[in-house]
Amino acid sequence: MWEELCKEYSKFNPKLVVLFGSYARGDYTNESDIDVLIVSDVFPRDPREGFAMTYTMKFPKVMPVAMNTQVFLKKLIEGSTFILEIIEDGKILCGDKEFEKDVLEKYKEIRKRFRRKGKLWEW
Repeated sequence: MWEELCKEYSKFNPKLVVLFGSYARGDYTNESDIDVLIVSDVFPRDPREGFAMTYTMKFPKVMPVAMNTQVFLKKLIEGSTFILEIIEDGKILCGDKEFEKDVLEKYKEIRKRFRRKGKLWEW
């Protein structure tokens, strides 16, 4: 299924596609949705518009979070715990390997400023 998702999202030329949430952690149930972050230059800055572009009935359980590359990087650098958690707990499905490498390097540097206790983040 993950390869099919990557193929579906390839039309957006994604920099990064990350599975996150219960499916990434392995604690999903039959009722769980499948959370996926898609980072691409083609997405508008408003994530609601990105959702409309990426949601498909072909994968009705998938709840995509479509994020513009610049917005994603800004949130990462600002230390958004939502983004930090996706990177820390998520599973990268596909994307640009060089971008992935750069993101992981930034994440490691920014992560040093935070402490995580379960689901809570402190800085």
